[in-house]
Amino acid sequence: MKLSEAVKEFVDLRSSKGPRSFKTAVRYEIQLRIFCLAMQDPELADIDLPHIIWYLNELERLGWKPAGRNLIAVALRKFFEYCNLRGYPVFNEVLIPLPEKRAQIPRVIDIESYRKLLDAIPVKTNNSHYIRNRALVMMIWDTGARSGEVCSLDDAELKFEKDMSGSTFILTEKSRGRKPIRQIFWTAETGKALKKWMKKKDELRELFAFKNPEATFISISRCPGLDVRGQRMNNRGVAEVMRVLSNKAELPYVANAHRARHAMGRDASQAHRANPFVVSNILGHSNLDSSQIYTVLWGNDLRNEWQQVIDKRGSLVQAKGKAPTHPQNFPALKNQTSTGGRSRGLARGITIKTSKYGRYVKA
Repeated sequence: MKLSEAVKEFVDLRSSKGPRSFKTAVRYEIQLRIFCLAMQDPELADIDLPHIIWYLNELERLGWKPAGRNLIAVALRKFFEYCNLRGYPVFNEVLIPLPEKRAQIPRVIDIESYRKLLDAIPVKTNNSHYIRNRALVMMIWDTGARSGEVCSLDDAELKFEKDMSGSTFILTEKSRGRKPIRQIFWTAETGKALKKWMKKKDELRELFAFKNPEATFISISRCPGLDVRGQRMNNRGVAEVMRVLSNKAELPYVANAHRARHAMGRDASQAHRANPFVVSNILGHSNLDSSQIYTVLWGNDLRNEWQQVIDKRGSLVQAKGKAPTHPQNFPALKNQTSTGGRSRGLARGITIKTSKYGRYVKA
């Protein structure tokens, strides 16, 4: 069997398990097809562990980051694990090394930058793209949800209160065990933007048919070469919206959806005194280790905490040549008159013997 045939078989099986597995299978397929190209599509039985080691080393030499090489190694492990289960003549997948990931501080966007992003969208407008993008940006900020989770929202599942705030339940994108479903909330301002967008969609339905009429966030423009509109937005569509708005707002970086998610994690951690369980429930983490990163302080937050410790400890360097003095306006001591260089009413120094053979010391 050719390597490419085995890859196709593996991807087809992974894709059939469900939507979340399908997304994972797409990522694996990209990495495995590049590996197949580098190996020049040999027979599956001809692939050995030294080929994998050589491939990972070449990726490192060409500048692939540890996180990227780790993803490729995981894809190769999953693929050869499948081949072993199928009984194909391949080596043990456990031998494939996983490059260690480098810990990084989450890239966070502050609320002022996000306001600039929102200001780049006109408020008084009838443009469909502006109305949709405003609701999308506000929803991402309020919920801290992944872009894929926001794209999965359906109109029928949105529950609004009288003041237009609301909530809904969503499938957690990366969780298959703990907390597969969680509840997200949004503010009244975001609810009003959502209602305006939903009303605009009703007007668009009279102009063209929707491919996914149940979806909350859909594409509007016609795709090149395809007569398709009203298709559910995907991660790439959200990323493109955020990139265009970031450039328009003249931000020094792209304020993508994951930066807003990191901001929610940081703010939730600070508001609840670094409780990882609260952060885990808000963001939908299946592993508490993913929530612990938001308890790490940095920047001004860490400096403020450090300054409080320094203020409490006091200065390390004392003033030299000056005896301690009473504070200003300290009341005079009772019967404070000079007698032999001492003040009356104050304790006098005495000499004591510290031990039988010890010296006399002045106390």
